[in-house]
Amino acid sequence: MTDESQRTDIDWEAVWRSLDWESKNDALAARTLALRAEKYARLAEDVDATGDDALMVLLFSRAGERYAIPIDHVLHVLDAPTITPLPCVPDYYRGVINLRGRILTVFDLRRFWGLQAADPAAPTLIIVSAAALTLALLADEVLDFASIPAGNIAPPTVTGGGPTHQLQGITTDGVAILDVEKLLADQRLIVQGE
Repeated sequence: MTDESQRTDIDWEAVWRSLDWESKNDALAARTLALRAEKYARLAEDVDATGDDALMVLLFSRAGERYAIPIDHVLHVLDAPTITPLPCVPDYYRGVINLRGRILTVFDLRRFWGLQAADPAAPTLIIVSAAALTLALLADEVLDFASIPAGNIAPPTVTGGGPTHQLQGITTDGVAILDVEKLLADQRLIVQGE
């Protein structure tokens, strides 16, 4: 039992505002969409030049390491969104965001793998989907889209980039390519609350 004098009311209006339902800057959103469209146009040109054996990926950095996500699993990229922290969850869950009325969990890949990582001051989130699950991956920075020829991908080995069973491979220049389906199928992502 709690004492009524110690009870704190929740300011639901503040919680609602913190989820950022509306775009705060329509001009910035329009500019971001235009830049994204330009990148996708360049990406389509690169696909024609690389052939069928290339893997199209989104490159990003987290805690000094470079990672790649196959673009067929990438839904959105968000710059510096408002992340609302959650209590009583594992440390690899950094909070939640509201993406057009859908609440998504923010997931820190490095902490999930037991590696050190500080939260970025201005995070970027990469919304990924696989295995009937959609998450927002925390990134320090999205670097670019790339086409990686199959010959430049080696089988995963133990590196600073995480467990090898959740990687498709490592590029010749040290980029860890995530196996998003295996990552999002991991049973540790399911949090059972009591």
